[in-house]
Amino acid sequence: MTKPTNRPRIACFHGGGSRASVYEVQCAHLAKLLEPDFELIFFDGPFFRDAGPGVLPAFRGYEPFRSWFTADSSGAELPDGSGYDMTGRDGVERIWKLMQEKDKLSPGGPWVGVMGFSQGTRPAGGLLLDQQRRIASGEFGSEAEIPTGLRLKFGVMCMGAGAPMMAESAHRAESDAELVSIPTIHVHGLKDPVLPLSRHQLASYYDPKRSELFEVDYHHAMPWVKHEVEHLARLIRTAYRENS
Repeated sequence: MTKPTNRPRIACFHGGGSRASVYEVQCAHLAKLLEPDFELIFFDGPFFRDAGPGVLPAFRGYEPFRSWFTADSSGAELPDGSGYDMTGRDGVERIWKLMQEKDKLSPGGPWVGVMGFSQGTRPAGGLLLDQQRRIASGEFGSEAEIPTGLRLKFGVMCMGAGAPMMAESAHRAESDAELVSIPTIHVHGLKDPVLPLSRHQLASYYDPKRSELFEVDYHHAMPWVKHEVEHLARLIRTAYRENS
């Protein structure tokens, strides 16, 4: 059976010290389950770095590994993901442009969701918050006026930590403390050393009335047990259906 080319798309963001091709392997089972309804598109971070936790030795040969963030001359992280060129544009804007470029090179369905693993939850959350703020500010007069790249309906945050990537829209927002209210699914590993940070991320940056927690009993990894991957696929389908 031929896959439809206009399936809704989910933009996917790898963890720190990984890369798109690694995350694609880690999501292979989930992508197969979602294949009739969604297309998962994987993006690379702009900065090079050493391998992240758990990447080696399984993914030896996939180098160079990448990150979504870099530091300034003092060693402080640039929270907006900038530093990849001389324009000073933030990383969120760069990702929107990558999504739009993907549309031109390989036309498909609308962008409806984002999914990130570990550090990748930060650009994923940043896109949601940027869209939310731009709508609230009146940049778009109505839902119908939102460009194709800005129609996200849900997000999936897997084993995440840290604040959403800061976008230019944050400087125009009324409050830095605004929560992501676009519906999100949060996958936490009960044996994951990052678990306290994952819980802090959920509690600090996401609206509890619009987020759903899915806990799995293992370490820092994408769900791989059959029934857990199937459950995550159901949660994604439900989030899209209920918010379309």
